[in-house]
Amino acid sequence: MTILQDIQSGAIPARLTVDQVYELTAAGVFAENENFELIDGEIVPMAAAKADWHEIMKSRLNRALVRGLPDHLRLFVEPSVTLSPVRLLEPDLAVWAKGGMPRQVRGPDLTLVIEVANSSLGYDLRVKGPLYAEHGVRDYWVVDAVRQTIRIHRNPVDGRYVEVAEFEAHQPVAALFAGVTIRLDELD
Repeated sequence: MTILQDIQSGAIPARLTVDQVYELTAAGVFAENENFELIDGEIVPMAAAKADWHEIMKSRLNRALVRGLPDHLRLFVEPSVTLSPVRLLEPDLAVWAKGGMPRQVRGPDLTLVIEVANSSLGYDLRVKGPLYAEHGVRDYWVVDAVRQTIRIHRNPVDGRYVEVAEFEAHQPVAALFAGVTIRLDELD
């Protein structure tokens, strides 16, 4: 029985898989612009309206990354990233090799993942950080749009990042494998 047949018969599963989320989206049960993530099979709603500073910072980072990335890498804005069969996250920005299809990209394929935090700082650090670490994302940044800082997380070991450091707006931060250096106070 497919997930659609389950739903039509009134049997909605308590937990979903990433494949089921894509099936439900294709069938129109979920709108493509709905904001949610799938964490351990559970739908986690995300804020639909983003604060001004969040969107301004995301735009500035987008512009800087596009300008600086080497030709073999691509930047994606709010992509759906499958970490496991029951984990589908949507980072604000993600970088991976040219040609990589979003549904096939996994943690180690991600060159850089950036979450921009306005009101989501705790969630990005305490929930998403360990998930990215567990799945081998080697360079994870949380950019605090209000305080103007970048907290980098690197070297994932046993579901946690061994290297964590915070940088102020005037301090340059170099992405591990993307060939880009960012200073928040120089972004336009």
